[in-house]
Amino acid sequence: MNIFSKIGVIGSALLVLSSASAIATMPVETDAHTPAAKVSDTTLDNFYQVDKNLYRSGQPGAEQMQELERRGVKSILNLRNFHTDNSAAQGTSLKLYHVPMEAGRFTEQQVIQALKQLYHAPKPVLIHCWHGSDRTGLMVAMYRLVFLGWSKQDAIEELKKPEFGYHQWAYYNIIQYLEKVDVESIRKQVTETAE
Repeated sequence: MNIFSKIGVIGSALLVLSSASAIATMPVETDAHTPAAKVSDTTLDNFYQVDKNLYRSGQPGAEQMQELERRGVKSILNLRNFHTDNSAAQGTSLKLYHVPMEAGRFTEQQVIQALKQLYHAPKPVLIHCWHGSDRTGLMVAMYRLVFLGWSKQDAIEELKKPEFGYHQWAYYNIIQYLEKVDVESIRKQVTETAE
């Protein structure tokens, strides 16, 4: 084998390794048009498993934080504006993230910040707001779009399912945002190595 053949083999091996490394850093598998599944036998309100890396619910209390830890949840992303999970999660090993936002007046920077937290947080993650419907629904839809490659139509249809409790009459801005958002731009900003 001459030097050029060896370089070609090494280059191919490096390409395969770098591709595998890029895939390994993605937080979820892109196989999914599986709907969120209601979790039974729980004390959490509005508790659903979105996929193997993500759960959604309403506000967990101290007892629910312990339940989440027993279920194997590693991180909590709280979207409530003025309420942290610090006291409720005390005594657990859960990693806490907080991106305050309002359902009626969120910004794209808040969406990007929350998606970055989801991207980098130890998995699985529970995302919640007060009721687990509007802000949580927005971020689950964005998770579907950015990490799972869902269409906007499919993500919006899931958001509007009655079981999640989305208040469309009050927060129609969420659907307007999802219809207009530049998913590729958001994905690029979220998956950049720098936080």
